[in-house]
Amino acid sequence: MKYLIIIIMLLSNIDLLGQVRSFNNIPKEVLEQLDKMGSDSSPFLNTYESEYFNIIFKDSLNDFDFTNKKIGFIKASIKQNKKIYFQEEKERFQNNSTIISSYLYIFDINPKKESGGYDAAIIYWSKFAIPIDKIVKILREDN
Repeated sequence: MKYLIIIIMLLSNIDLLGQVRSFNNIPKEVLEQLDKMGSDSSPFLNTYESEYFNIIFKDSLNDFDFTNKKIGFIKASIKQNKKIYFQEEKERFQNNSTIISSYLYIFDINPKKESGGYDAAIIYWSKFAIPIDKIVKILREDN
């Protein structure tokens, strides 16, 4: 039965991640600014990075806006930073590949406080959903 559900989801092209999957779906003027994204490893996003993520995750934002937010980056289950994330994203763009597969976790007051002030986390290249308490722990470790 579970295989039937998986096949149906794949065939119906449901996007369970709630993110844009192709660079073709991002406005050209935003893609032209990729060189200004990931220029440092600060968890605070610049204007270009905020605009990019607002587009990438437009279907799962629920009134969240990346502008002036502190964002954690976790690759699989290892803390990374936006510089590494955007290096990979730029390579994928140059190679005409797809956007990095990512999940967005938006924090409420408690996870934000416990994580060290992060507003959200972007989890990428993870085969499994990571529990929010583990995400908070990963972000808190280096804070």
